[in-house]
Amino acid sequence: MARIVLVHGAWGQAAGWSKVVPALTRLGHAVEALDLPGHGADPAPLGTVTLDDCGRAVAAVLAKGEPAVLVGHSMGGMVISAAAERVPEAIRGLVYVAAFLPRDGDSLTSLKRREPETIGPAIRRGPERGTTVLDPDVAADILFQDATEAERARGLALLGPESNAVQTDAVSLTSRRFGSVPRSYIACTQDRTVTPWLQWRMASESPCRALREIDCGHFPQLTRAEELAALLSDLAAEQPSPEKKAPRP
Repeated sequence: MARIVLVHGAWGQAAGWSKVVPALTRLGHAVEALDLPGHGADPAPLGTVTLDDCGRAVAAVLAKGEPAVLVGHSMGGMVISAAAERVPEAIRGLVYVAAFLPRDGDSLTSLKRREPETIGPAIRRGPERGTTVLDPDVAADILFQDATEAERARGLALLGPESNAVQTDAVSLTSRRFGSVPRSYIACTQDRTVTPWLQWRMASESPCRALREIDCGHFPQLTRAEELAALLSDLAAEQPSPEKKAPRP
């Protein structure tokens, strides 16, 4: 089985994967969900956090074990892409879950401008300069429209501030490093945050070896955890094993 590292999205934290971690563990995988700098239990001052800081933090986690399948949700797609450029030899495969899949020079905001406005009306100024938060009354039906009342309450409780820079920074990617890592995409067909059109478009422009779908909104780790875990497990099984993946310079 595989080592799997889970990366949350904007305004999120590692606890958002709390249903997926045990489901993947039951399937035999070694699983870790991490807090990006300034999120959850991580003490970094969020107002200064950049996309490069997040990519470096993920790369440091990857260095502590065997090559992993690296999974990113939403904004986490930008982060796992930055990490793959840093340490492609530490990654068996990248899996994007309703996530931003950039090309060289893209930022989250540049990709978001390609689709109609979705989450923007819920964004408010954050507690620190250079951060934002979400208005829960506006965000709930955008992020969690298909969730039960309990799931919605849980999802809203886990939302916190987000760094502006992580969303506006452009990512530098090369075919030799990022491009050498196999990619897969899991699209969410009811997503109101990253539209299915944009998900499919990104997955076609940066071709993925596998494209799967879940009939749900933006947070399958909350509303379809078992189904998501099963898909991640299947995709992990399709990646090259650590001993067969050659290190890259």
